[in-house]
Amino acid sequence: MNSLNRLLNQQIRHNGPISISQFMEICLLHPQYGYYTSSSPFGQKGDFVTAPEVSQMFGELIGLFLAQAWSDQKNLGEAVFVELGPGRGTLAADIMRVTKSIKHFPKKIYLLEVSDKLKLLQKTNLEGYQVEWIENLNQIPPGPIILIANEFFDSLPINQYVKEADGWHERLIGIKDGKLAFGISEQKINIQSTDYFTQTVEGDIVEIRPSVEPIITEISNKISHWGGISLIIDYGSWNLKGNTFQAIKGHNFVNPLEKPGEVDLSAHVDFSALARNASNCLISKLTDQGVLLERLGITERAKILSKSLKADDLKNHVAAHRRLTHPKEMGTLFKVMAILPKLSQMPLGL
Repeated sequence: MNSLNRLLNQQIRHNGPISISQFMEICLLHPQYGYYTSSSPFGQKGDFVTAPEVSQMFGELIGLFLAQAWSDQKNLGEAVFVELGPGRGTLAADIMRVTKSIKHFPKKIYLLEVSDKLKLLQKTNLEGYQVEWIENLNQIPPGPIILIANEFFDSLPINQYVKEADGWHERLIGIKDGKLAFGISEQKINIQSTDYFTQTVEGDIVEIRPSVEPIITEISNKISHWGGISLIIDYGSWNLKGNTFQAIKGHNFVNPLEKPGEVDLSAHVDFSALARNASNCLISKLTDQGVLLERLGITERAKILSKSLKADDLKNHVAAHRRLTHPKEMGTLFKVMAILPKLSQMPLGL
């Protein structure tokens, strides 16, 4: 039993079972023992690899996509570039590099980041660029925004609700036989009657992210008022149902309750929930990551880059292209959705 496990045991024994969202927030962000505050999760030596870390092609194509989408809006005032959950800063660096000669693309980066350890990595990887770190979207200056959120929403805490014979109960984390264990609330939960909950049967699990509504509301308010685009890339689906709460350690799935603070915790993203909270905006169709990248020319870009590569470098390059686009890899697992002003032209690729 590690230090955070002991703290959680003490808290639960004293105050009773906790929600999954409480558990996730403690495990990921505890000042001393939290996963994002005490470890380096990204990359081959970490626990998982994000698309920008797989290949520079991802960031290059996304950067050009955002620049074209902004240009298409014919509102060439100064926009604000924002990344939510920027990891090591790799995606922002690739986007800024490929757009540096584009006159109307922002030259300053705003990063929403809570981990001091990751801020240090981002500062190193984005050396030479204008960077400002923010704690919430209210700190962004007024005006149009160009916002990217790649594997951000999946890490936001979720609550789970289980449909029993007598109604809905919250899925909680308590203690059984001295170990952390899942259970359900004794009392029924009064849940607002919506299609999301009514189109279910006994045994179904529904996941809700409490923090999604204020974030998407703020983003959509800025876009509807000022213009711009928000591009959200994550693993998930539309009208998501079922238990998707998961933990990853060393690129493998593990028990989320066994080593709190030492494993990455996440859950699939329900893109329909994001869309429901984006008011007065145009929402793109949900598109597979692989499909978008192919439409943006990743195969052609891969061929150009391959001309200067040999041996293992070429082999790794081919593998990276496959990983980003193939249906059995990231290609269909990850989805893309854009939020735009109501009367905008839908960007190329979506």
